[in-house]
Amino acid sequence: MLNKIVIKKQCGFTMAELMIALVINSILVIGLIAAVSANLRHYNTTINTNRLNQQLETALDMMANDIRRAGYWENAYTDIGLDQNSNPFMANGVDISVNNTNSCILFAYDHSKNGSLPAISASYNDERYGYRLNGTVIQARPPGAAYDCSAAAGAWDNVTDANVVTITGLTFTLTTKTITTGPGARGIAMRSVDISVSGRLTSDATITNTLTQHVRLRNDKFIP
Repeated sequence: MLNKIVIKKQCGFTMAELMIALVINSILVIGLIAAVSANLRHYNTTINTNRLNQQLETALDMMANDIRRAGYWENAYTDIGLDQNSNPFMANGVDISVNNTNSCILFAYDHSKNGSLPAISASYNDERYGYRLNGTVIQARPPGAAYDCSAAAGAWDNVTDANVVTITGLTFTLTTKTITTGPGARGIAMRSVDISVSGRLTSDATITNTLTQHVRLRNDKFIP
């Protein structure tokens, strides 16, 4: 008796089916990689934008808080009723001023609250202050340095780090509104400063921003 030979049909994928599956999987993987890359780019952009904003906001707030105190004098009450302004922090050459390019501001105030303006010296706070744009950094005047916007670059201290942020613009706009009380030119000068600072992230020139702040000086100037 002859044995019957049973041939079972093989089950599986054809070469065409395998190629189609491989193409579909490749498309899915490429799409997933693209989505992850886009999310990473967005994340990095957000982080870099926040880093730039933090740097600009810190510098802007520091300047605004300092400028707001310009002209403060502890002994201002001694001038009441005398029709005079003997405030040494508002004297010519010391009073708040902005240079011709609006990129530097100088001012003074009675930080020690002792009523007198000290001589310029590096050994103590001489109560004269200033901020300016020098190249791509914001600088502040330290005690003892020339009270002059054209002082040497190395004479003033850097406020911003050029390795982190590149400052592309800094302007100070000083506005004075005088209310005449008479007689003559007697009146009150109310001053304000508008600050604008622009910059970009040094490591990524596409990340840029500009911040502005309006600063109303707390100390009005009496004009006798």
